[in-house]
Amino acid sequence: MEPIRIELPIGWSMGSVNAYLFTEPEIVLVDAGVKSDACWDMLADGLAAQGVAPRDISRIVVTHPHVDHFGLAARLVAESDATVWVCELGAPWLVDTARMWTERLDYYRRDLLPPLGLTPQTNDMILWSVRELAASADPVPDGVLQMGGAAWQSIHTPGHASTQTVFHQPETRRLLSADMLLAVAPAPVIDQPAPDGRPARAGRPPRAVAAAFHALARRRCRARHRHRLSRTRAAVRRPPCGHRPPARAHRRAQGAMPRLYLRRTGYHSRTVDAARLSRPVAGGGGCPGG
Repeated sequence: MEPIRIELPIGWSMGSVNAYLFTEPEIVLVDAGVKSDACWDMLADGLAAQGVAPRDISRIVVTHPHVDHFGLAARLVAESDATVWVCELGAPWLVDTARMWTERLDYYRRDLLPPLGLTPQTNDMILWSVRELAASADPVPDGVLQMGGAAWQSIHTPGHASTQTVFHQPETRRLLSADMLLAVAPAPVIDQPAPDGRPARAGRPPRAVAAAFHALARRRCRARHRHRLSRTRAAVRRPPCGHRPPARAHRRAQGAMPRLYLRRTGYHSRTVDAARLSRPVAGGGGCPGG
């Protein structure tokens, strides 16, 4: 079926974010905008145009747990029996929100901001903006997250977000790219390095990371990026974008997206067995900013 794009206002510099609606064989919404009345009204209007109400949604797929892709999920769950799916890499932001935001703020204060040499006023402004983002999504109730096998490939694509996952359907050559491809890509949201050392080695100070980026540039990283991007574009048709209107709508194999179950895939592509391997995740939640 043809996925239906619903453009949602977010009130930031990029202006809007896209959600995608699948109406067959059941109602599935991919991403859920930011928590605001304006975004809710636009989403409700977009659903109504397709004869759908929020209470009809059965599943919400979150491409990455940033507030502009997840902000209305809790409200939708409250008005329906929807379950929320997210890759396991992003689950901590959904089930242990207070701890994750505290860790991010501590990381900014301790490791990220001091080496930059910013004024105290600028540091305070950055920390304030992070706290404001924390209010842009509501917690998801206990037990609504499920993860498991998929007919799609789940591919971890850190860059814009360390938790971002894109979904690829090889047979139909479809790619749900979320915010992997943006006009200002990768527009990274800075996260604390992962404790296992991936995608950044734990404990490396920001200056060391910056030096590594400069070294990559000297090895013609931009040329490699263009080459890899051209191969990606050759492998898939134009992907639905996370922000701004796509060039055109895109077909999906009928019924494939509603069968989507996600599990942690590490940092590489993996096609998961069709057998459902799901488990409820305890705890409240929210989502990271960006």
